[in-house]
This record gives sequence, structure tokens and C-alpha cells, in this order.
Amino acid sequence: MTQGLSVGALRPLVKHPGESLLLGVHFGPLLGTGERLQTPLPVEVSPEGLLLGPVLVNASPFPDGMGGIVAAGQGLQVRVSGGTNGTDFTLTLGAATTQGNTRIAVCRLLIRSE
Repeated sequence: MTQGLSVGALRPLVKHPGESLLLGVHFGPLLGTGERLQTPLPVEVSPEGLLLGPVLVNASPFPDGMGGIVAAGQGLQVRVSGGTNGTDFTLTLGAATTQGNTRIAVCRLLIRSE
């Protein structure tokens, strides 16, 4: 049996325009056995209008928002702030891995004030 993998996030994230949050993306299902993220790529954002901090490979586990835990080296984290109410953003995040692969994840971020 083969397992289907998707580079798209399972659900969009919603944030208020005044919030600053640490966005975490779980790459574990896209990685091979023993493979870890190593070098983050620049984040692509469409449309423009968000403020982003540096993209980091997680050094310690963090909750994935779906009841699970992202193991160290299997996630990317980036601080996100700003955005105009009613705007839907697409963020494309990626990293090179310890096995020489490049993995990409696509996330939707919705900015809502209510």
C-alpha cells in the first residue's frame, strides 16, 4: 500500500491583523526515515503584505495544532505579523534535508478581524 503525501497544509490558519504569531509547519510526513530538515529556504508569500521573521528549523518539539507533536528537525517555524483584514495569503516554505532532498509545503493564512 502506498501512502499519499500532500505538500498542502491540512487546514488554513486564521489570524487577526494585529496578531504576531509563530507559525509552525510539520514536514514529518514528507521526510524519509531518519531524514531531517537542514537548511531553510526563503519564504514565498502571495500577495505581499505580511511581515516575516527568520525561518528556522525547529530545535525542539512543538505542537502541530492537530493534536500531535512535531519532532525536532521535522518542522519549520517563522514569526508572522501584519496583513490586511479580509486578505488570504499563500505561504510557500521549504528546506533542504540531511538526505540531499528539497521539501516544500504550501500553507494558507487568512487575515480576519472578526
